This record gives sequence, structure tokens and C-alpha cells, in this order.
Amino acid sequence: MATGFTACSEEEPAPDTMSKDEALAALTHTYVNDVVTKTYTNLANEAEVLFNEISALKKKSLAGEAITQKEVDDVCATYKRARAHWEESEAWLYGPAKDFEIDPSIDSWPLDLDALAKDLNDKGKLADLSNVEGTAFIEAVNNLSEANRGFHGIEFVFFRDGQPRKAAELAKDFVETDEAFNANPVTGGMELTFTTAAAAYLRDRCFQLEVSWLGNKANAAHVARVAECFKAYPDQFETTVKANGLSFGENMLSVGKGNGVSNYGTWKKVVEEIIEGGCITICGEVSDQKMGQAYRATTGQAKTHKDDDGNLVTDDPNYIESPYSYNSFTDFYGNIMSIQNALYGNLNQSSYSSSSIMAYLATYNPELANNLQAKLKAALDQLQYCQKNINPFVKNRSHQQVKIAMDKIDELSKALGEANTWILKN
Repeated sequence: MATGFTACSEEEPAPDTMSKDEALAALTHTYVNDVVTKTYTNLANEAEVLFNEISALKKKSLAGEAITQKEVDDVCATYKRARAHWEESEAWLYGPAKDFEIDPSIDSWPLDLDALAKDLNDKGKLADLSNVEGTAFIEAVNNLSEANRGFHGIEFVFFRDGQPRKAAELAKDFVETDEAFNANPVTGGMELTFTTAAAAYLRDRCFQLEVSWLGNKANAAHVARVAECFKAYPDQFETTVKANGLSFGENMLSVGKGNGVSNYGTWKKVVEEIIEGGCITICGEVSDQKMGQAYRATTGQAKTHKDDDGNLVTDDPNYIESPYSYNSFTDFYGNIMSIQNALYGNLNQSSYSSSSIMAYLATYNPELANNLQAKLKAALDQLQYCQKNINPFVKNRSHQQVKIAMDKIDELSKALGEANTWILKN
């Protein structure tokens, strides 16, 4: 993974002619405009496609028409594209994804299949999920177990053992074979009713992320849809920073425009949010939670810790992200790529932008930049190794290579901390 500067435009001052404050301001503009908002725009667009495809399958299934394997495969491909954009956004979960609880509402696990079976056998709940026009279905989705909404409920219905589900299993009257549904049988038609509502909810929440960062610069139809959802659920579909009413992008770019405009006092505080609030946080989540829980629980090292609500919980061997699609290592890799994108000021490129955190470090502290780059590459390389050699994670959660990956990510987190400390002090 080579690094280097991209060419500066004639209008941009070269990095060595800028003050540090100007360079930090410039890299923040690049981060917001070329990384965060583009990622969320891509996510919103793909989530919309996913909903449309699943909705079309539901209509065919309930009408008794045969669904083709290609149609199911297409849904799975779209799901993975949407999933990639989401995972590559997790280095900035400090924004609306956290403030409006979007992250847990669309990306919690493990599933509660027993609860899902009971919910889908409740005729009233199933009827409420069946109509995805308007906004009433949102309440029905809210009444499901949190882990069953969003990505992973959809994943369960459309993937099994790492492969797209067989099209025949999504027929209107096909009975679900997973043992969790033995006491409360569920059909393919019922599952498609559920996943269409879950996909509509996922779409709307992804629109909310896009609008929260871009404001009225977001896709006009998406802005209108979020406004419709906000009218029905004002506590759930907020889009602005509560302190000042700005979009999250405007808030981050308004440092220095006067007291009370931005809730960031300085450009250094913005970069601290990017590195510590975003990048370091996702390092800890991937190493300690996404990989660590299952690894420790299956190697006799389980520990007790506090969850997001402050409750004491013990490591769970089944706390595995994306176990049905076998996408776990891909998810973890995407999370670390989100860190690279935040540092590089672009999306999935092999070299960093001249207006980026990595370029800033390379200009003012090359030794620190080189160390951070080395740790980033080592973490990504180890996750790629796991993808190629011990996939899926759900069957290799105690493998030594998992521990090596965790260690590499922890080393990256330490390097990020060192970079953050230096930037704040210099």
C-alpha cells in the first residue's frame, strides 16, 4: 500500500506554504466533502436499491410467482455493496449514527430468532409490517427486537452458510427450516414481508445519515423522505446538531466563524474527533468486541464488561457479526479501511490526498507518519490474510490468526493515539 501526495490544484496553496491551522482546516474540508459525505451518499443510494429489489421479490412471492435464483443473487450482491459502504463509515460513528442511535438500530447482533418467529406469527404485527407505503411501518419495525432490524435480519433471510439463499426457499408457502422456527413456523412469504419492511427502515435510516451530514445538499428525494419520517417520528429522525441546528458537515466546517456557530472550538479539536472519537474507537470495537468477544469466549478467556447501556455482560461466543453471509472478516477489513479513508482524505485509494491527516503528519512529523502507515498496513494485511486463509470467522473464532489480527489492530490504535497527542500538542 504505497503512500504519496496527490497533485495540488492551482487554487490551493501548497502544504508547506500553509500555517498548521490552515492545513488542518483544509484537510477537514477534504474529510467532510470527499470521505464522509461521499460514503454516506453511496450507502443511501445502495440501500434504496436494496429495498427496491427486496420489495419486488416480496410482490412476486406473495402473488405465487416463481422467484429466480438470479434475482436472489442480485439482492445478495446489492446487500454486500451496501454493507461495504456501511462498514467503511464506521470510523465516524461519533456523529448522527451515534447521536440519533442509527448504528444500533440497523447494525446490532446476534439475532433473536426465537423472537422473530413469534413476531412473524403475530398476525397483527405481520400486517403492520406488510404496508411499507408511508411511515406507519416504522413503528412496526421499532417494535421488533433491535438486533432483528436492519442489516442482519436481511442477511439471515437471504444468506445461508455463506451463500445466497436458494430461490425456492423464498416461495410464498415454503416453511423455514431453521430450528429456531420449529415452534412457530414461518414461510418464505412471511420472511419477505419482514425483510421488505426491514429494508425500508434501513433505507430511511441511511437517508437520515446522508441528510444529517449534507443537509439540503443531499439528494432532494432523500431529503423529502427524511422530512416525512421526521414529521411522523420527530424523536427518531432528527438530522441536525442539537447545539446549533447545523448539519453535521456544516458544523464541522464552521470552526472560526464566530462564537456558537460550531461546537468544535478549534481545528485541532475537529481532528481529535476524527482520530480519537472515530478511528481509535472503531479500532477498539473491532479488536475488543467484534473479534475479541468470540475469540476470548472460545479460548477460555471470557471476561465481563459493560455494554453500551452500562450493563455487565460476559463475552459471548455467538457475538459474531455477519455469520450467515460469512462476511465477518470483510466487515472487519472495511472498518479498518474506514480509518485509512479518514486518514487519506479519499475513498479506497492507494495514496493519500495532499490535504489529509496523513499528509499533514508526513509534512510535520515524518517519523510519526511512517509509523502510523506501517501499523495501518499491517492491520489491513493481516485481515486480508484471514479473509483468504481462515474464512469464515464463525468457524474459526479461536484461530491464532484472529489473535494476531487483534494485536495488529491494537498496535494501530496505539499509533493513532500517538498521532492524535502530537497534533494536539504541536
